[in-house]
Order: sequence, then structure tokens, then C-alpha cells
Amino acid sequence: MKSLLRIQVLIILFLIAGCAGESQYMRKSTPPTAPPSDKAFVYFMRPSGLGFAIHFQIYDRYDLIGLSQAKSYFAYPCDPGKHLFIGVAENKRAVEADLEAGKSYYIITGVHMGGWKARMSFVPVTRGSEFWDKVEEYKRDLNSVAPVEGEIDKWVAKREKKVQAEIAEIIAYLGTPEGKKYVSTLSKEDGR
Repeated sequence: MKSLLRIQVLIILFLIAGCAGESQYMRKSTPPTAPPSDKAFVYFMRPSGLGFAIHFQIYDRYDLIGLSQAKSYFAYPCDPGKHLFIGVAENKRAVEADLEAGKSYYIITGVHMGGWKARMSFVPVTRGSEFWDKVEEYKRDLNSVAPVEGEIDKWVAKREKKVQAEIAEIIAYLGTPEGKKYVSTLSKEDGR
């Protein structure tokens, strides 16, 4: 009886881990090709199916650019130069990036158990890192999603003052000596 229960639990966990999250704000899309010569692409990839119903908010400083969903990725076209990407879950993580036009960069979002809701990791893919050789595989195997035009704007409009205040607080904290330990870096050389 115990072994049957264990098998059932394992099957349920396997099915849950294989699920990809969906939301009204992000929809499946055609995978993007190379970035235009005057822009950089930043791919936010979440290879795990764990916590499939939890979506992490991803910001380029104060602008909500998308949601990190299970078994999915999205490409964010942006101007070259310096950016501060912020991931919001029960915890907050950031990546300071210096991007070059015409190149693609990658950030892996992971999900972990939290106290009240899920926590996240936010790992820039740098040369020689554990994910460096995996991103092309992820692009093939994960769902390509993109923000639904206007939906993210509606979400922000409903919460604009609260969101702006929260992001300002996060940015201020990340600038402190204690907050700096939650900020990683992505440099021009990490682009492909």
C-alpha cells in the first residue's frame, strides 16, 4: 500500500513539474530571430515546471516587461547600454546589465519554496557559467511567449502608484551594501 501511494505521489509530482504556466498577460508566440542591429535581445528563461501557476514579474527598472512563466521564455528587445532588470517574487533579485546592439543575452529564472509564496533566483548567463551551453537547447524545448499587447499596460494602470513605489523601494534597497548581494551582473562580453 505504501509503495502504491509513493508511486501515485511521484506521478503527480512528475505531471506538475511538466506543466507550463499560462496567463492572460503572456501568450505563446513565434520564437524571435536575431535582434535588429540597433537593439539587444534579453531572453528571460524559466526551464523548470515547478510552481507552474506562479508567474514572476520582470521589470526593466520601472517598466514591467513580462512575466516569467514555467517552461517558457520571452525575448525583450531593448536599447543597448545599461539596464537594471528586476525580478519580483516573495523575494527580489536584480541583474545590472550593460548590453551591446545586435547581441542576445540570457537570464535564467528559477523557482524555490518560499514562506508565503514562491521565491525566485535570477541568474545571468555569463561566459563559462553552468547555463552557457544550455540556452540554445532551452530555446528549442521551452515555449516562446510574448506579452499580450495592452494587457500588461492594463495591469500596470490598475496598480501604477503601488508598483512604482514598490520598485523605487527595491531600487533603493539594492543600492545598499546589504542589497548589493542580490544584484548580479551581465556585461557586453556575455552577449552572442
